[in-house]
Amino acid sequence: MKELIQRIIVAVIAIPALIFLIMKGGVWFFILISAIALIGQWEFYKISEAKKVYPQKMAGYIISAAILMGTQFGFAFYFVTPIIILLLFIVFLSEMFINKGSALLNISLTLTGVVYPVIFLASLIHVRNHLHLIIGEDAGLFILAIFVSIWACDTFAYFFGKQFGRHKLFPRVSPKKSIEGAIAGLIGAILIFFLFNKIGELDLPWIIVIVSGLIVGIFGQFGDLVESWFKRDAQIKDSSAILPGHGGILDRFDSLLFVSPLFLLLYLFWK
Repeated sequence: MKELIQRIIVAVIAIPALIFLIMKGGVWFFILISAIALIGQWEFYKISEAKKVYPQKMAGYIISAAILMGTQFGFAFYFVTPIIILLLFIVFLSEMFINKGSALLNISLTLTGVVYPVIFLASLIHVRNHLHLIIGEDAGLFILAIFVSIWACDTFAYFFGKQFGRHKLFPRVSPKKSIEGAIAGLIGAILIFFLFNKIGELDLPWIIVIVSGLIVGIFGQFGDLVESWFKRDAQIKDSSAILPGHGGILDRFDSLLFVSPLFLLLYLFWK
């Protein structure tokens, strides 16, 4: 009961804040995604340390901040690239002097923590900043549809799977997830985009509506499985306890990580 109350309180506070920041766009959305990305990176490094791997966290954070700022403010060539090259040299060379754990694993997990979640989520910043060139003021509404579709996918998959799930989806990674629940999640994800297009008057081409729903309904669930796989490998329950009743940032936004680069690809195809 206590955990349920915590989940409700966090949701009541967080959901309106998320909607506000998504719809405002610009630097507000940049702050939101950067916070999710950098806290998620911190959690990923914690998971790595549970496996006795020691990433160079500070270098990882600085590289990630440079990538996020370059994506938002558009000075990648003159600022981001030199910083990243310099820091990569430092990461590789400093491992010879740290002499703690496996140098190969330390470097690999340092760089993986930059890709997952930071580069994945930076894709969504680019989409949010440029989508207005295609659909005008509805860009914020489309990004909101992505978030709501993810929530619907999770909700449909959980409740339908709990009630009707008979066939395991991927028991080695997540024993409780079922094929029936996954199908319900996919339907829920597509349904939200249809509703946003119809009721929210997004006026998107129907192929974009369907592809968007498929991206969330399929790859969002893969993102959930991948994060569960990481935690199972590290033998931990939650990525952190930063969100009372909900676990960590990666626990809440694992699906968003995986769909963000795919929506960047969709945007590039769409334009």
